[in-house]
Amino acid sequence: MNNASLKNDEDIVISLRNVTKTFGSFIAVNNISLDIKKGEIIGFLGPNGAGKSTTMKMIARLLIPDDGEIWIKGNGSLQKLTHKSKDYLLDNVGFLIENPAFYKHMTPRQVLSYFAELKGYPKKLINSRVEEVVEIIGMSDWIDKKLGTFSKGMRQKIGIVSAIVHDPEVVILDEPQTGLDPKARKEVRAFIKGLKAKGKTVFISSHLLYEISELADRIGIIYNGQLIAFDTLENLEKMSKRSVLQIEILQPYDTEKTLVVLNDIIGKINGLSNLGKEAVTYNTDLKLFEVTFDGSPEKQQVIFDALAHSGLKVLGVSVPRTNLLEDLYLKYISQTDLGFEHENGEIEKTRVAVSVAN
Repeated sequence: MNNASLKNDEDIVISLRNVTKTFGSFIAVNNISLDIKKGEIIGFLGPNGAGKSTTMKMIARLLIPDDGEIWIKGNGSLQKLTHKSKDYLLDNVGFLIENPAFYKHMTPRQVLSYFAELKGYPKKLINSRVEEVVEIIGMSDWIDKKLGTFSKGMRQKIGIVSAIVHDPEVVILDEPQTGLDPKARKEVRAFIKGLKAKGKTVFISSHLLYEISELADRIGIIYNGQLIAFDTLENLEKMSKRSVLQIEILQPYDTEKTLVVLNDIIGKINGLSNLGKEAVTYNTDLKLFEVTFDGSPEKQQVIFDALAHSGLKVLGVSVPRTNLLEDLYLKYISQTDLGFEHENGEIEKTRVAVSVAN
């Protein structure tokens, strides 16, 4: 996409074009290009050291790219971000950079008021806005208590709302679930979905596959500094030519009966998968069959027909979304290590080992 077409796409709010960042001889981000559109939740998935935080810090202008361009929507049009860019270009973007740090003697009211004023939020409305966002995360009783008394998870929640206290249109969250217990993670997921419901754009990075699978409209997989896949979960599944169905049955079957059923289904879907007998597995503990195939509706119907004539009492059929993303993630990474070619360009066979955290 050239600069002219960038300016003509009204939906794009952030665009990275061939962005590269190195630290000495280490390539932290390698020629990344992606567009983020208004109202999307974009998930950025990758292991520690993959380049997630480095990419986000470049968007926040905390780091300057060695090569490439970053464009951000400001005053109604996309504008190129440079170290000399006007502050207003980032005023409409909220950032949470991993592991936020606050002065221990300050309170959430003081910290959030400072960030709101820094970003140009109307002074007369700051106090009510601060109270509003603190209430959203269920910490109103702590608004005037010193941050030095807070747990790591509590400080993380304050960091999250510091990114949205000035009511930006674009919110960038780097590992927002760090340090949170399961209850708090659920609350943060609901919070992020609430931002989308208000028409906000959210760019979230994580190494937690479940969080990304639950939230993201599109998923970018970054590995060794390269964006190796970027699409919806459904399209990533199609491109990998691999789909999984879980079939729950009423009661477990003995080994002999299970083998008969497995062989029958394998015979009927012969040619639907190149996985051989691994195409169908049975978990006696969970009372689940897992059938792996290419995901096409026609072949899915063949599987249903085979089940209908198998004698099994089927309770339900589902797609294991989290396991699917994990499988796809590992598959894309393994393909990258083998030098496979992807849609966004050829992946070199030689890789620089990740030796530092991003």
